[in-house]
Amino acid sequence: SNTVIDTSLDSYSGTYSVLVSGREAAWNGIEQDIFGKVEPGVTYAVSAYIKLANSVSDNVKITFRETYTDGGKVYRGIYGTASSSNWVLMTGEYSMNESTAASLTGLEIYVEGPAPGVSYLVDEMAMVEIVTSEAPTHSPSVNPTAAPTAKDQTLSPTTFPEGPYISASQSSEQVNIPEPLVPDLNEPRINCPHLQTDGIVDFHSIFSASELTTGSDIILPGDTKVLLSQSIHTVLGLITIPTTSELILGTEHSNGISLFLKGLEVQGTLTAGSSTCRLVTPLTITLHGERPIDILQNSVNPSYKGISVNGGTLSLHGKRYFRTWTRLARRVNAGDGVLLLQHAVNWSPGQEIVVLTTALRDSRDWHENDVLRVKSVRIPNREEYPGVEAVVELESPAIFNHIANYGYQAEVGLLTRMITVQGAEEDSEPTDLDTGDCRGDWIFGYDRVTCPNKELTGFGGHVMVHSGGRGYIEGVEFYRMGQTNVLGRYPVHFHVLGNSCDGCYLKDSSVHRSFYRCISIHGTHNLTVTENVAYDVIGFCYYLEDGVEEDNTISFNLASHIHTIGSPARGSGQRTPLVYQTETLTLPADVTASGFYITNLHNRLIGNAASGGWSGFAFPSLYTPIGNHRNVNMRPANRVALLIDGNTAHSTGWWWDHAGAFYFGGSLYYDSSGTKLVYNAGRDQSHNRYPCLEDKCALGNCNSWCGGSDQAWNKLYNSKVFQVANIGINSWSGRMEVIGYETHDVGLALEALESGFWITEMLAECRSGEELKMPVAKADKVRGNGFFWYDTNQEHIITRATFRNCGVRSNNYNQYDTSETRGCDPSSSINGCQSGSTVFGFLTHSDQFTPEIMQATRDITFDDVGRRFKFTWLEPTTVSGRGQNWLDVDGTVSGLNEPTIIGSGLAEAGLWWKVEPDVIHDEHGPLEFIKQWNGPRRGLGHIRMEWDDNLHSTVGQSACNNNYPLVPCPPLGHIRHVGPMFDSSADPSGGLPVTANPDIVGLAGGFGWHLTLDAGAPHSLKITGVEVLPETPLVLTIAYPLGTSFTIQAHAAYCSTSQKYSCVETFTAVSSPELVRSSIGNKYHFDSQTGILTIRIVQPPQSYTGDPTWKLWDFDMVGKWNNWYALDRFERDGVLLPKQAYGPYLEIGADCPRDGAYCADKPPIGVEPGVCYTPGYEQVAYDKCCDKLDSSNCEYA
Repeated sequence: SNTVIDTSLDSYSGTYSVLVSGREAAWNGIEQDIFGKVEPGVTYAVSAYIKLANSVSDNVKITFRETYTDGGKVYRGIYGTASSSNWVLMTGEYSMNESTAASLTGLEIYVEGPAPGVSYLVDEMAMVEIVTSEAPTHSPSVNPTAAPTAKDQTLSPTTFPEGPYISASQSSEQVNIPEPLVPDLNEPRINCPHLQTDGIVDFHSIFSASELTTGSDIILPGDTKVLLSQSIHTVLGLITIPTTSELILGTEHSNGISLFLKGLEVQGTLTAGSSTCRLVTPLTITLHGERPIDILQNSVNPSYKGISVNGGTLSLHGKRYFRTWTRLARRVNAGDGVLLLQHAVNWSPGQEIVVLTTALRDSRDWHENDVLRVKSVRIPNREEYPGVEAVVELESPAIFNHIANYGYQAEVGLLTRMITVQGAEEDSEPTDLDTGDCRGDWIFGYDRVTCPNKELTGFGGHVMVHSGGRGYIEGVEFYRMGQTNVLGRYPVHFHVLGNSCDGCYLKDSSVHRSFYRCISIHGTHNLTVTENVAYDVIGFCYYLEDGVEEDNTISFNLASHIHTIGSPARGSGQRTPLVYQTETLTLPADVTASGFYITNLHNRLIGNAASGGWSGFAFPSLYTPIGNHRNVNMRPANRVALLIDGNTAHSTGWWWDHAGAFYFGGSLYYDSSGTKLVYNAGRDQSHNRYPCLEDKCALGNCNSWCGGSDQAWNKLYNSKVFQVANIGINSWSGRMEVIGYETHDVGLALEALESGFWITEMLAECRSGEELKMPVAKADKVRGNGFFWYDTNQEHIITRATFRNCGVRSNNYNQYDTSETRGCDPSSSINGCQSGSTVFGFLTHSDQFTPEIMQATRDITFDDVGRRFKFTWLEPTTVSGRGQNWLDVDGTVSGLNEPTIIGSGLAEAGLWWKVEPDVIHDEHGPLEFIKQWNGPRRGLGHIRMEWDDNLHSTVGQSACNNNYPLVPCPPLGHIRHVGPMFDSSADPSGGLPVTANPDIVGLAGGFGWHLTLDAGAPHSLKITGVEVLPETPLVLTIAYPLGTSFTIQAHAAYCSTSQKYSCVETFTAVSSPELVRSSIGNKYHFDSQTGILTIRIVQPPQSYTGDPTWKLWDFDMVGKWNNWYALDRFERDGVLLPKQAYGPYLEIGADCPRDGAYCADKPPIGVEPGVCYTPGYEQVAYDKCCDKLDSSNCEYA
């Protein structure tokens, strides 16, 4: 029901218009009976001005409803998109079919289409006979109206809108986006099933009119091929095709076929066209049936309001349209009536297309997608208009702007197909409408959210191929399909077919206005899903259901305008609240509904595009399969990607600041009862992804560690993200290589928390100059960041990367560049950025989680950037802040253009990183740049020390925590470089503070590190987490009471002594510190005069100390039992990061009177380890001494 009144509140012309309000269904609207007023065979021009009253934008439709003597109804429509800001002119044509006019009993025209609850205004509706004239026509006049209106873009055969034009080859700067193979559209049609004559029985010769009444069930006779070549307007019941029979649908008559029914049971074969004879006339199958009240408790037969392919074969082949989607070759402005495309298309007048949004947000209540109708398609002169392969004139103008520049372009998808399978309008649309006025958290100045427990009753048709059935589907439009929250009832569903459907496919089809997903690949392998277009979908769209699905090819598909079920997931920090399976949320992960839902990476994802949704591509971590396959012995999370190449995403990731356009996060598992699914949308370290070449489950223990040569890396090739408010790619876990990556107008290019992550050939353009379109202009609140180094247990390598217009433009950070265009403008709400934006960021908030040797770069380019470096936390300084470090392998980050070690520039680190006068201070981070070639053995070293279990157990509890506000983490001592340059007179701070979390990283290759603890010398000191290259000696000195003796041993982890491998190495004393430095790392020296203990710390293998003898292990040595390497590492593109081994430790046991964790006696006061070996030399760097009289004569540690 609805209310229709005349109103003077607004009108296109004159005083009044009609206001339609109180609409409870999409088809509710203003209606007029025109039966008897329309002449058969006459073409009428139909027009109306329409404006929305309470919604920004929505689809509208002028519908003609034809009712026939048998009770059947046929709906013909004129489609468009209306807005609340302007009157939109909708135009089209209507002609009554002469051949069926005699059986017509009713004809009405009405305006429908916006979502239930949306009110709209109608003015100047007209239906006028078109009179053909031989006289020359005039160019159409353009009446002045409020913008946007259709511009006068009537085109001559050689004149098109001015450029610049972007060709497909120019559509990306950095990546190469693959394209589908071009078919031969001129191939002759052969082997047409509906044109066969032998052995074919006409449907109407079997079934009389009296048998084709409303609700009649039809069973085809066995062993029969039946041809249905004309419409049946009655709504039939269930049509059953027995195992030995075939129903063929098709005709060459331009009117095509319409079939209305409650379901199809395909045990035999249902055929429409063939792969060599695509149907070129319309075939429409409309499925009827109301949603049962108890549908979620009691499932119904798959044939109810569906096509149930129950062991049979579904073979649907509609006309081949190519391309099914492409991209703009020129931007579209609101009011434009012409689209210029990058690829040639064979689309037809009257077909419906969608031009996708290039705004940051895409949701029901606010989006900028344009659904339009094709008026004509032309091919331009390619020499005059390079890059333009097709010109599409529109029946009505675009309402929104759509960007096309040399970095990115909006997609344009074809929705109409020659074959349509649809749910009936009267019983498919949801009745529990989202009113669009629910409020939630403020996101960039806007607080509208999906209303909870709304839009849950959509009940469209569905297609299910199951029980050994086979499906070959191409060129089909699936409209008003899917049944919200009903498990297994999706527009297209390949259900538990295993390997039996090899060769099956869904190709060049469309899914729009779907109430539950697009296509589910469920327990099925080797399927091809390619060149499909999806728009306006509830729940995940392209969907791998249980996590066991492998070896499928999902290529060149478009997903757009995807809606979550329930409120979109949001969280605090890296966590989100757990979401549980309920009757209103069958799959709890649907709170993050996205274009592509990939539960198992062992598939091929090629050339797909995603717009809208919580994310574009969701890769949740499943430790076990779910659903029908929950007892299958495998771990989907650890399966390795076959191929992920050339995928793009945009206008997504709005809802949470960690949501990525490509999101490798979230975990799905069963609760403790084993009956209900639980979804964690955030970071879940209990379900981390560990890609592995070896199937640990098959070997008997899915939880077995995957290390060494068994490790695998998931690889992403040629990925692209644009217009995303938050993150381009987010990976909470899983080793990965991102090879070829391009971002434009994104909050943060990439976020990765993984030990072993390589990014190469990347372009991160944080701001392109385009508007960041959002409900409220708040671009100055959107980050403009390049990449953030994370806090602990990471190895990240970035090579061959360019950062453009990232980082805030500020006079406080103009030390590298004073360009007026550098970075992004914090004062612009249109295309600016957050004031804290930076190219590189460092997480420095934590005293608990601190950096090892974790990050390295090579071949980095800063292109017109603003602030380059930023610590996220400066006061009070933290252990992580003081320990920040970075291997700038070629000096392209520092600008020194020679190998550079970068360290923290915090004053509280003392002279720990200021190791020589040549060190350059950076004010952005702050950082220190140390020239690596200033010394022969310079590098980084990392250790973790433990001497008091009670003290260290307070970390993360009463001391040295990770959260805000920080609890105290006071110094308990200091560590500094050896030599007078760094003693208390030169560095009153005492060096780098040592806290209850004594994680130390600093420059190795010098004279050594000297440890002093305020409470005295440690009685037992354990050293773990060692990371250091063998060519950069790491020497540690500690002052002990005179007379102390020592037992110093290295212990391996997980080790049993054998003839081949040893597990413990006992260090032996030598006569000088120099001998310790030059040793292989199993010697020590104790100076009986000064009390100074000197040891060399080397990186050990994990599970043995010798083979069987101790060695100075290097990174080329083969590991235990000839597996992997002796020393773990992450190495890519000529850059190596050492990786600590977990478990082995070095222990220094002091034989001294004990006072708790310390020696009771104090070491001598004022003694220092010596540095310069030659008389007359003085220390000039942490690793260098020079002649006082001739500074060119120098010696190194």
